[in-house]
Amino acid sequence: METRKAGPGDLDHLRKSLSQAGLPFSDVSEPDRQFYRFEVDGQWVAYGGLEGAGCDLLLRSIVVCETHRGEGLGKVVLSELERFAVSQGAVRLHLLTQGATGFFAANGYELLGRDEAPAAITQTVQFKHLCPASASYLRKTLNGPLY
Repeated sequence: METRKAGPGDLDHLRKSLSQAGLPFSDVSEPDRQFYRFEVDGQWVAYGGLEGAGCDLLLRSIVVCETHRGEGLGKVVLSELERFAVSQGAVRLHLLTQGATGFFAANGYELLGRDEAPAAITQTVQFKHLCPASASYLRKTLNGPLY
């Protein structure tokens, strides 16, 4: 699988893919968002993103092409995003989810109360406005040398 940063030409497809999956998409072009396009044989199979800077980053939506779901790509994409986060100096990844708590917990994320999120995360548009209060908050401490 090949990975590249999603560019301006990918934004419409990224928004459409996120929308079809019921995931937040309205702010994907904001400056502190980094979305990545994952491809196999030059064809899109997934997107995933990171938001913020510093030691606490927000993991943005991971969306896998419908025809490739169930193949384990979500785990591969998550691992790559964690590696990218470490390379940017992140120590922890945070996320909000409504339907994938089990997936993230199985990959080392801890389910916590939203009040345990640091200010760098609670001040994001996703935390304050895009995700409902019912969304679960999870966090993972990253181990740089393993990535």
